[in-house]
Amino acid sequence: MQRYFVPPGTISDGHAVLSGGDFHHIFRVMRMKPGDEVLLNDVDGRSFLARIERFSADAVFLSVQKEASGNPSLNVTVAQGLIRREAMEWMIEKATEFGVSGIIPTLFSRSVVKIEDAETGRKKTERFQKIAKEAAEQCHRTAMPKIWEPVSLSDLPFSQFDRIWVAYEAAGPEDGLSSALVESRPEDRILAIIGPEGGISADELAFLQSRGARVIQLGPRILRSESACLYLLSVLSHHWGR
Repeated sequence: MQRYFVPPGTISDGHAVLSGGDFHHIFRVMRMKPGDEVLLNDVDGRSFLARIERFSADAVFLSVQKEASGNPSLNVTVAQGLIRREAMEWMIEKATEFGVSGIIPTLFSRSVVKIEDAETGRKKTERFQKIAKEAAEQCHRTAMPKIWEPVSLSDLPFSQFDRIWVAYEAAGPEDGLSSALVESRPEDRILAIIGPEGGISADELAFLQSRGARVIQLGPRILRSESACLYLLSVLSHHWGR
């Protein structure tokens, strides 16, 4: 069944109205008709079964039938070092499918990609949000991951998390992910920091450790930046059954 993430206020008094891209997808792409049913997800992560009642020239009107069961996501936000566009967009799509709860595009000293001004950052955020929305709908998530605006490493919201992990290519076996998992619980709010293509500098690592970050090793091989995030999420998903 097709799923759509809807903005606040869309569902009210047992009814919903969709326009814009969602209307186009329902009417033009899926060619749905009155009587067909879809799932609507609100901003609080709740899912509702809704039936199409009628169409206008630019909107679809639905009646909400009942609240549907959801599925849990990982309580993990990834601070992903900004990388080239194709890799970054692929990572956001797949991380959404793997259950990430949030993604913070992060500027490191070795980031090849730069944010020239606020308008560039805004446009990137909108693009990233669109990718996450489509991926969340495709894999039937009940909550869409939060996509933050790009920030510098020093401006990460460290205080919002219970645990901070930083994947470091020079970490040793004593920093294995398994030991970090033993000390963690599924409900812990985890910030996982992944560096860009050029890696994390010694100064940046020292700064992160001063903010309480724990170094973790993601296996014996050096992973691409976009792969490291997915490796971590897949291990956590398997470990916690989410």
